[in-house]
Amino acid sequence: MRKIGTMVAAAMLLTGTAATAQETIKIGGLAPLSPPGGVQTGESLRDGMILAVEQLNAAGGLLGKKVDLVVEDTSGVPEKGVAAFERLASKENVVAVTGEAHSAVCSAVGPVAAKYDLTFVAGECWSDEVTAAKRPQVFRLTVANSLVFSVASDWVEAAGMKNVVVFAENSDWGFGVIDIFTKNLQDSGINVTSFTGENTTTDFTPQLLQLRRADPKPDLVVAGFTGSALLLLLKQAADLGIAPSADTAIFSAGADALEPEFWQVMGDKGVHVIANPAGLPGRPDTEISRAFSEAYQARFNRPANAVAMEGYDGVMVIAEAIRAKNSTSSQDIQAGLRELSWEGPRGTITFSDKTDPAWAYQQWMGVPIYVIQYTEANQTPTAAAVLWPEAERTADALLLKP
Repeated sequence: MRKIGTMVAAAMLLTGTAATAQETIKIGGLAPLSPPGGVQTGESLRDGMILAVEQLNAAGGLLGKKVDLVVEDTSGVPEKGVAAFERLASKENVVAVTGEAHSAVCSAVGPVAAKYDLTFVAGECWSDEVTAAKRPQVFRLTVANSLVFSVASDWVEAAGMKNVVVFAENSDWGFGVIDIFTKNLQDSGINVTSFTGENTTTDFTPQLLQLRRADPKPDLVVAGFTGSALLLLLKQAADLGIAPSADTAIFSAGADALEPEFWQVMGDKGVHVIANPAGLPGRPDTEISRAFSEAYQARFNRPANAVAMEGYDGVMVIAEAIRAKNSTSSQDIQAGLRELSWEGPRGTITFSDKTDPAWAYQQWMGVPIYVIQYTEANQTPTAAAVLWPEAERTADALLLKP
């Protein structure tokens, strides 16, 4: 009899443990939080996710349960990203995953999302291939290369550029930067030349000196790198007097130019650098956008940027899908995302069902895209001059020169 009682007690203990485990809903996050990844970008993504989960729990959680966030570090390395996604799916038992800031990682985890039939909402991965693979588990709430750089190409043409050099890392994303600029400008009469380099490079002097000797001098250099390599390239171009200069502008295609660390590296030489964020805090000027910016500043003591909004939006759209379907099954979450129309700090997010072009599949087609230029040291992206789109321009000219 005692043995039976012990068995019953053990069964009750196990049942209690299972019930406790079911009282939480786990959402997974991916972010590059260590080198060689873009650490500052990863931290902004992670912090956006944290804010979203804290707000969800303050409002009562999801389906009456607390939301837990489990963030894995990818270091921006595809193999680490795959291992991280595997852990989230098989050991942490998350209901969905969001985040990441390197296209190579997002592309690598796509097949793993399909393997586990686990929803993945890509945060800051721009390569067309992320959604062009047309996996039903993969959604994207930032831009695709073809979307963002077609807008940037319109600005290049409108600004009267004649000679453009695209210097990009040899990754899927970097090759996409070169490809989209070249294709979009080929019929405009603008001369586009390009070359690639390793994202682990620390000294860009040889390549930059080639630019200084170029005849004619480039009107614009597009810096298609991510992480510390991007900041080093921008700093060395400024130190050598190549760009930004009266002759040559420089365009940061990577998101690290949106972080406060950009100014720590660049100092005053960051003035006149151009960037193109996939969203600006305070635009659109809505109560939701203002509330997000204020909450992020209060929580992390640093201004929000487009990447932080992507981390926040990723968690929130998953939560909205769960609410809409009253379910945490992956199939239901995917269905909820396909039917989603959610107003966030960057506008109303919906996911396209188009398959032509392939990258449009489950892509948010309405991502706000800006070309901005810093006009003062230590400026936030929100305070920078907006050069494009034309309807939102805040500067007198399409290009501000030193």
